[in-house]
Amino acid sequence: MNRSHAKRWIARLSAALGLALPLGVIAPAAGLAASTSVPQPFTGTALWVDQVVPPQSGRELAAEAAGAGVKTLYVKAAEGSSAELQFSAVLVGEIRAAGERVCAWTFARGQEPIAEAAAAVGAVRDGAQCLVVDAEGEYDKLYGAAQLFVRTLRAQLGAGFPIGLASQAEVAQHPTFPYSVFLGPGAFNVVLPEIYWLDFGVSVDSAYAATIGPNSIYGRPILPLGQLYGSPPPAELTRFRALAHAYGAPGSSFFDLDDAQPQELATLAAAAPVLARKPVIAPTLHAGACGDEIVQAQELLNAAGAHLPVGGFFGVETASAVSAFQARHRLRPSGVLGAATWRALSRLRPREPSWAGAPPTCER
Repeated sequence: MNRSHAKRWIARLSAALGLALPLGVIAPAAGLAASTSVPQPFTGTALWVDQVVPPQSGRELAAEAAGAGVKTLYVKAAEGSSAELQFSAVLVGEIRAAGERVCAWTFARGQEPIAEAAAAVGAVRDGAQCLVVDAEGEYDKLYGAAQLFVRTLRAQLGAGFPIGLASQAEVAQHPTFPYSVFLGPGAFNVVLPEIYWLDFGVSVDSAYAATIGPNSIYGRPILPLGQLYGSPPPAELTRFRALAHAYGAPGSSFFDLDDAQPQELATLAAAAPVLARKPVIAPTLHAGACGDEIVQAQELLNAAGAHLPVGGFFGVETASAVSAFQARHRLRPSGVLGAATWRALSRLRPREPSWAGAPPTCER
């Protein structure tokens, strides 16, 4: 898991939150964040395992997880196209025999999408019950590679195998990352945004507020991914877990077991307080915006009957399509993408283009 996420969030947080204007809210129970079912391996709490250090066994890993009240382990199985020798049928068998679920996680780089898919498929053949793909900045602009990777995985594993995307939490700050491909029609089941609040230099609450709404537009269940490295205070770990429930998340996970201190695992085992439900506020985007959020909007508008070039720029043509869509759905035809418009668009299946050619360029 790439930890280089400390990006001056304090200076940028107000801008990120400024996109989430309360023109309407989406309740987690019935809105974008819960629009698809959650495969069983992704429910509850999970722990990530980066390194299995010999002579550590699957039984020992399972015992640590059980002591923290955790039922699922995500064990690293590949770095790019290279399989990790630590992930084996023997290790998986030991973990599962101890009563824990075990999933494979891979770090995807985008340079060899077919070979990367093959490495991931190999882990599933070894008994992984789900797959989590960690894709970050290495995949920026690589829409064609992402589409090939996703389609290769689905062709090999079938439409029903549980796959999640672990991605950079701040969607607006990564406009060229292909969230819309990894979370597109027939692609991955859930998204696990990396909400590393200590790296961001903000509170747990602020990190959540800047993450949940922007991720909600992709119509996948959101499973927050928190940190155990960096010695997070127990109170902040407890707050992270409580907010996951408050936002309606069906599960959450923590990176990683290797760095976890005993007091941190004890905090995970303790009951978290129950908070009032939090609304999921989709981003408000105006003409002039650019990035993958606009790619997603254009794909949805095309599914509604528009004929937009999917380029990721919110220009006059896209604004006109938004206004026409709003008018048809008894919304004020403002030409602005707000929460009520996202909610109406979420009923559609995005019309994803072929990305075999050039990626979105934000062309006007």
